Amino acid sequence: MIQAPLALFNRRSALTILVALTAALVCIGRSGSGKAAEIARYEPMSPPPISADAVFVTDISTGTELFAQNAEEPLPPASLTKIVSALVVLERANLEDSVEIRGEDLVSAEESQVGLVAGDHLSVRELLEGMLIPSGNDATLALARHVGSAAIGESAPPEQAVAEFVSMMNAKASELGATSSHFTNPTGIDDAGHVMSARDIAVVTKAALQNALFSEIVSTTSAVLSSEVVPDGYRVTTTNQLLEEGLVTGVKTGTTAKAGGCLVTSFPVGPNQVIAVILGSDVGESTDGSQDTSARFAETRALLDAVKADYVWLDPSSPGVVSGLAEELSVWQVDLATSALLPVPASGADDVRYRLVLAPPAAPKSPAGEVQFYVGEALLSERVALQAG
Repeated sequence: MIQAPLALFNRRSALTILVALTAALVCIGRSGSGKAAEIARYEPMSPPPISADAVFVTDISTGTELFAQNAEEPLPPASLTKIVSALVVLERANLEDSVEIRGEDLVSAEESQVGLVAGDHLSVRELLEGMLIPSGNDATLALARHVGSAAIGESAPPEQAVAEFVSMMNAKASELGATSSHFTNPTGIDDAGHVMSARDIAVVTKAALQNALFSEIVSTTSAVLSSEVVPDGYRVTTTNQLLEEGLVTGVKTGTTAKAGGCLVTSFPVGPNQVIAVILGSDVGESTDGSQDTSARFAETRALLDAVKADYVWLDPSSPGVVSGLAEELSVWQVDLATSALLPVPASGADDVRYRLVLAPPAAPKSPAGEVQFYVGEALLSERVALQAG
């Protein structure tokens, strides 16, 4: 690999580059992963003062972490659990399969639910809508039983089938790198040892949003699920107030006595996509005696405002934005692989630097190395560089 120097106003001449290429039998640089391991990464800011026990906000388009507070701490996630449940269902079930609703799937009036009726039949896709739009525990249990039974045998007792499904959830979380997560049930009801960290929730949400159906469902404010026994079907409405207001594009709410108010949202900043996670926000009591979970929405609004106020979003491929980069990319005949913006702390907008790490010339449009972006001496993010066509 050939590694251009960390640059602010530093540019190489074409002649210097050609000499360096000729002399590249001995590598003068090292890979981007090696550099990232040796140089301190940018530390995300503390969020604005809010009641939540844990906060994590990340730009998933660039991998830049924006805000963090107790982001690694395992906490009760309430119904944010259902993101992992949905991932398992999407991987293992046929969307058009018909699932019979059984008495074991029904839940008490205190739990969030679709209001499914035993003996009815709904498709896997409709039950996913019932799981994710109104956060229905009954729909979730029906899906968990269905998928678990398919894995260990249709004659398996419901509790055994659900336990098998929970094992799949734990395996999926581990596969994705959600190492602070452990599940004991598919719905997120309070239970000893049932935990996720705010960072883990962002990790699994990023994976889930790569599924088109998941993204479609969590951006839906209302739907009607067909029914064989309920004449007008089951009408479901989102529990995500910010989605109804058009401020976010998803994703999931959660509330229990132990977990408090929980919320994970996704929203765009230009072409970039940001995920914000809140765990343990204050839950009060409304005048009618019902739960008041509005704090999680107000606090997420504050995070949305902070993302736009505390960061500037730069186009690093535009001439002059990151001094010297556009010219050096041209000389090396490489382009940035994506058009994603670069989030930079507003206080460091004048101190953005880069390091260009390149391999020998590659075929057009194939990876040729990476650009590492720094604010001060801290590594902000990396971006693949492609050989120009």
